[in-house]
Amino acid sequence: MADCNAQATGSCSEAEGTDTTASGTAAHAEGFQTTAGAFASHTEGYATQAIGPASHAEGGASVAHGLYGHAEGRNTDAANEAAHAEGYLSAAGGFAAHAEGYATQAIGPASHAEGGAAMAVGLYAHAEGELTLALGDRAHAEGQLTTASALNAHAEGELTQATGLDSHAEGLETIASGEGSHAEGESNTSSGRASHAEGNLTAATGIAAHAEGQRSQATGDLSHAEGSQSIASGQSSHAEGAVTTASGFSSHAQGVNTVADSSFSHAEGLGTSTNMLDGVHIMGQFGAANSLSYSWYLANGTSIEAPGLAAAILSTGDVKIDGSVSSPAADYAEMFETFDGNPIEPGYFLALAGDKVRIATAADPFLVGISSRKPAFLSGNAELNWPSKFLTDEWGGTLYHDVNVPALLDRNGHVLVPEHTEQQPQLNPAWDPSQPYIPRISRPEWVAVGMLGKLLVRDDGSCLPGALCKPANNGQATAAPVPGSGYYVLKRTAPNQVLILFGTRFTA
Repeated sequence: MADCNAQATGSCSEAEGTDTTASGTAAHAEGFQTTAGAFASHTEGYATQAIGPASHAEGGASVAHGLYGHAEGRNTDAANEAAHAEGYLSAAGGFAAHAEGYATQAIGPASHAEGGAAMAVGLYAHAEGELTLALGDRAHAEGQLTTASALNAHAEGELTQATGLDSHAEGLETIASGEGSHAEGESNTSSGRASHAEGNLTAATGIAAHAEGQRSQATGDLSHAEGSQSIASGQSSHAEGAVTTASGFSSHAQGVNTVADSSFSHAEGLGTSTNMLDGVHIMGQFGAANSLSYSWYLANGTSIEAPGLAAAILSTGDVKIDGSVSSPAADYAEMFETFDGNPIEPGYFLALAGDKVRIATAADPFLVGISSRKPAFLSGNAELNWPSKFLTDEWGGTLYHDVNVPALLDRNGHVLVPEHTEQQPQLNPAWDPSQPYIPRISRPEWVAVGMLGKLLVRDDGSCLPGALCKPANNGQATAAPVPGSGYYVLKRTAPNQVLILFGTRFTA
């Protein structure tokens, strides 16, 4: 046989092929120019080396350095104990690491790198795809040019970065730098702890903030920005729509170009603003709240340069409107207490008895009105509160005083709204909040008295449309004598009911 230069110099070793060397005890070398230099090592293929005890090298120019290491493919290196390198130019340098594919590196203990030029550096890290980098312990990078650099981070897609502890970045060019944050979509950044950014060019920088849509920013803690170019900078704020800003604490802006810049405020519509007034709500287009906090406003401007307001309901209870009030009913009424405390049915002429009312008679020279079932406007009702709930001056104006409002804290004692002073109405010491309040319209001793307008009245059947009527002894209408004076009868509506015009006494 020809001399193939196979050298089995180790005890119980075996060399076969050409220019092979089995120098380790119980080693085995085969192929061409291979070396099995350690105990129980095995090398095969071309120019491979099994240097570590019980290691295995195969393929071309692969090297198994570590104990129990396994290198296969071409120019691979299993450099640590129990490491495995396969493919081309891959290296498994960490304990029990695994590198496969092309030019991959598994450096961290028990790490795994696969694909092309992927690198797993951290403990138990996993890098796959192309040019990915898993630096943090237990990190995972996949896709192309992604980096998971923090502990337990996960980056996937293309050019994404998960740099925050326990963060997750996916999609294209996203960055999750906050602890426990999540960035997905395209060119988004979640830098706040537990934040979430999605969509396109969004940023969630506040703690537990959420930004979605396009170019939206959630910079306040616990904030939410969505839509296009919206900004939620106030804590617990919410901005949605297009180019909206919610900068106040727990504020909400929606629509287009709206601004909620005060605490607990809400702006919606087009070009509206809460104008630094806490607790207000404004809607409509092109206008700003302009009076009191904790009030409602309706904007009706025509442009940014020509803002306006159509209506306002103020926290004082006042209602302001720049237009008409419409109602299917036709009379103006006020609430009066009945003289005897008993209810009065609708449709009777009424006369005064001091500051109270009773059913009129034919002899009464002065009539206050007609009991009305459905007035168009009703005053003196005290519908929502006891009328003496707040102290007043001698003319009935509500008295106000400065009140120190304590700071609003969260459950951990952090200040949400600082201590401040605000004007509040002075409560009447006689007001008892434990007592349920019944509006006057719902109480039997009060009656709505129509004092002006078209009113239905009971009659004895004698009234004629186009003629005049007057009260009879029972408070019902009867025909007025001619010549004489009375109230104009518009039409008959039932056998014992007519519609009259009250407020002006005519003479015939």
